[in-house]
Amino acid sequence: MVNILMENDVILKFKNVGKKIRDRVILEGVSFEVREGEIFGLLGGNGAGKSTLIRLLFGLVLPSAGYFYVGDYRCPPHNPEAKALMGGCLDNTSFYGNLTGIENITLFASLSSCYPRRGEIEYFASLLGFELSLLYKKVSGYSQGEKKKLSLLHSLFPLPRILVWDEPWVGLDPRGAKEVQELILALNAEERVTFFLSSPVSQEVEKIAQRAAILHQGKIKWNDYLTPNVSLEEIYWEIIERK
Repeated sequence: MVNILMENDVILKFKNVGKKIRDRVILEGVSFEVREGEIFGLLGGNGAGKSTLIRLLFGLVLPSAGYFYVGDYRCPPHNPEAKALMGGCLDNTSFYGNLTGIENITLFASLSSCYPRRGEIEYFASLLGFELSLLYKKVSGYSQGEKKKLSLLHSLFPLPRILVWDEPWVGLDPRGAKEVQELILALNAEERVTFFLSSPVSQEVEKIAQRAAILHQGKIKWNDYLTPNVSLEEIYWEIIERK
């Protein structure tokens, strides 16, 4: 847990967001805010609706009810403008296996009219603990953890106001997870990038977030600052064990 921010500028705002597919309710009445310049954690177990909420942010699915703001853009209908403010690492990011890591990054960055120099890509790769020689090897030979780091790396070009990372620690060993944490803290402190992070593990959220919300069975059950007196794990288990 890091120091509490004093800024009150809201950069993400969900208002009664719901998502229903046929008779299955995935999200219901989801409302919370993320302030600019903070690190916000969304905690929830498998099937809680975390990935669906993040897919809504990027316009990959549309809400069945409610709306959300990214900056000044209300979504829907301004999803394309909102998407331009964000970089994302989703749970199913795909790459071209016949291209190298750096070729994938430059290709996807060019779609946003961003043309990073090789040195820039290598710099951020080193911060992530990504072996530089891997950048020049075909992605088809990457391990799961290496693909995860490549996904995180590609979301930095262009560097956005908001980074939305869905379970960024999944597939990483302890050293890799620590390197991701250090990169988040550095970008937040030096570039004032806002982070919206999802995780099924309370300890990961507690280590790094200033505020957090708990999503359970598609509903926000808790949303507050993290302080030394707050045990997110205890709160989480109290919620899921309620009848």
